[in-house]
Amino acid sequence: MVLRCAWGTCNLDERYPQRMQGYKFIPFPKPKTDLEKCLRLIKACGRPHDQLNVSRIIKHKAVCF
Repeated sequence: MVLRCAWGTCNLDERYPQRMQGYKFIPFPKPKTDLEKCLRLIKACGRPHDQLNVSRIIKHKAVCF
């Protein structure tokens, strides 16, 4: 699996290195260890609840910067 950005409407992922130039990924905090931080980042991403919620946070979800 590849890392995929979950921010807003961003669709950046590691499969396309030509689009990755200048971007890096920050992985989501694990809900089991830091639930509050994870929930804040989910809310900041602005995606609908059915697309991004605590149960959908896996090691392949991240935010690009």
